[in-house]
Amino acid sequence: FTQYMFNGLAVNPAYSSMDEALNVTAVARQQWTGFEGAPNTQTITFHTPIKESNSSVGALLMRDQIGEVISENGAYLTFAQRVRISESAYVAVGVNGGISKYAANYSAIPNETADDPVFMDENDLRGNLGMGLIVFSDKFYAGISSPFFLSQNFTESTNAASTHRPHFMLQGGYLMNLGEDVKFKPNMLVKYVNGSPVQVDLNANFLLKGTIWLGASLRSMDSFDVIAEVQITPTIQVGYAYDFTTTALAKVEGGSHEIMLNFRL
Repeated sequence: FTQYMFNGLAVNPAYSSMDEALNVTAVARQQWTGFEGAPNTQTITFHTPIKESNSSVGALLMRDQIGEVISENGAYLTFAQRVRISESAYVAVGVNGGISKYAANYSAIPNETADDPVFMDENDLRGNLGMGLIVFSDKFYAGISSPFFLSQNFTESTNAASTHRPHFMLQGGYLMNLGEDVKFKPNMLVKYVNGSPVQVDLNANFLLKGTIWLGASLRSMDSFDVIAEVQITPTIQVGYAYDFTTTALAKVEGGSHEIMLNFRL
């Protein structure tokens, strides 16, 4: 996600401890427009504190379409607990767990894979456990997480060739005042999964008059991104991001679009 800084529960299950309000966030991402079979992902997250306690709960619904024949749909619950470590700072730990349905319908590709046993259709039900830790105040946050850490395939299938690998993420941000009507918030997200290079997202956002966020990001080995968020009402925020691809894929696709809608009650 390009707008990860506004969609924290999808990155770290401890994120819900940072907000005292009920939040519902929907994000839709269409990657590499114009490229046939390009990935597209939709998520809906919900989190809320539990009365006056230092605990919070949440939920995540996710749909991921990868190529023309591979999809995964999942539902996860989250729980987080925070502890005050100073007058203005907290440390929080969070866990998430749930199930997903993974489908790879290779038989939908005509005359390409019918005789290849490696490309037999796959239909799996998987359990997942994730975790995260975050330290935060009203000025900064820093966390480490693995929202998809441990995966268990519940399907008795001899062709369950696809498996999840743990993804590890390091995230952080800092908020500073540049004037009466301007705030500056740099963010960072580092992602690692075994078998792939480390990827780094560097972001800079400006908040104007407490209403409009304008920012830009650089994602290593991938894209340059622009972001705009508008606080329409005190409870409704909408956002849009566009990724300018910096790899050779730019020759055959039209960039990536991401739309966000947030309700904060």
